[in-house]
Amino acid sequence: MKKVLLLSNKVYHYRVSNYNYFAGRFRENGWEFLVRANELQKQNPYPMAFDFKAIPFNFLSYKREIERIGPDVVILFLHLKNLIIWPLVHWLKYKGIPFVYWNKGINIEVRNPGLRNHFFYHIHSMCDALVLYSKHEIKDIRPKNRHKIFIANNTINLEACPEISQSVEEIKREFGIPYEKVVLFVGGMRPVKKVDHLIRVFNTIDDPGLGCVIVGDAMGYDLSRLITKKNTMYLGEIYDPANVQVSKLFKMADLFSIPGDVGLGLNEAFYWGLPVVTEEGLQPPEIHYLTPGVNGFIVPENDLKALREKILLLLRDDGLRASFSKNAKETIHREASIERMFSGFIDCVSALTSPNSGLGKKNASR
Repeated sequence: MKKVLLLSNKVYHYRVSNYNYFAGRFRENGWEFLVRANELQKQNPYPMAFDFKAIPFNFLSYKREIERIGPDVVILFLHLKNLIIWPLVHWLKYKGIPFVYWNKGINIEVRNPGLRNHFFYHIHSMCDALVLYSKHEIKDIRPKNRHKIFIANNTINLEACPEISQSVEEIKREFGIPYEKVVLFVGGMRPVKKVDHLIRVFNTIDDPGLGCVIVGDAMGYDLSRLITKKNTMYLGEIYDPANVQVSKLFKMADLFSIPGDVGLGLNEAFYWGLPVVTEEGLQPPEIHYLTPGVNGFIVPENDLKALREKILLLLRDDGLRASFSKNAKETIHREASIERMFSGFIDCVSALTSPNSGLGKKNASR
């Protein structure tokens, strides 16, 4: 059986679910899937169905592990600031071990990166193949390297989402949520998420039936200072086996909003039929699942008045919200299934180990 080895930085719980699916599908295609990372998220609720080992970042340790495993293909899921990537890519190239760089292509969370992109371009030239989060990042790859591109639409394993039997009203009672209509925010509150924009919007809303529920690591925000009205609740971080509690909140909500970097929260929101309202700006690849006026809205960056207007429009117009909800579910199942994501990886590793594949020359147009 051929082996594909994924080298990663911290493995978050939602990736564990993805990798469980990958391991089974790779096995069906004659591959063993192994993962090595410097850390596993402590609150991971999923049992691991793949070969995993946590190894602190040290080039010699990873070199020995690669030599021990003898992989046919190595996938690098590392940031450039993970300094181990630099000796690794040059050593893999020297040893003739095919390796893949899986990423967004460049850092799309900063404006005008200037010379910084040249470090990405160097990795693109060194690797044997590139797996991108979506086709929209192809433009960020230099033409000479586009023949290496494969697309694995970034997603979560929606097949692992639990069924929630409780009614919306039962869930609200469980969490003490008093609002008739709810906007949900779920995620770590890095500055790029702009949770403060959502709070500021609700600080201007006087309708007692409309509320905002915020879940996640506050990451330095003094939410008690920012929240000035009782229409906003902060529930803290929520982790539990099988992701049941957070799924209850998604089922309970009417609308999802991360004003900044929406990330994979958009995928989960669409799965539960929640339209999404966000802002223009430094958005990640997942933003392309959102079609304004169809399954959500994208308002001008930092325009809190427009953000407020679109949130209120969808909360108050039940018919429009129901239409957006239906479209959201259809979009995510069509464009972001875990099988579609896996197909990008199996196509990539199969091409790298097939002497007659032409290595993805036709894939940049996918």
